[in-house]
Amino acid sequence: MTTLKLPIVVVIAFVAAVAGGAASYMFIPNIDPETKALLQRQVELAEQEAAAREEAAERANDFFNANPDDYPTSGGQQMAPRWGDN
Repeated sequence: MTTLKLPIVVVIAFVAAVAGGAASYMFIPNIDPETKALLQRQVELAEQEAAAREEAAERANDFFNANPDDYPTSGGQQMAPRWGDN
């Protein structure tokens, strides 16, 4: 009886998963037109979600703008370390 090492088993499982995913991606949509429409709808929803996420990130960036030139100050007090003055 031969002993398989763990990396070989992981590679075989990965190859099997990729082959199964590729087969279902290529063959199942061609067999069932309803599945093809469903996959198209999922792609559209994913694109809408990505656009909404990008818009939200842009609004958050505008709201939390950290450009110090936009917020002038009076200069404030210079900070100095407190150690050594004991």
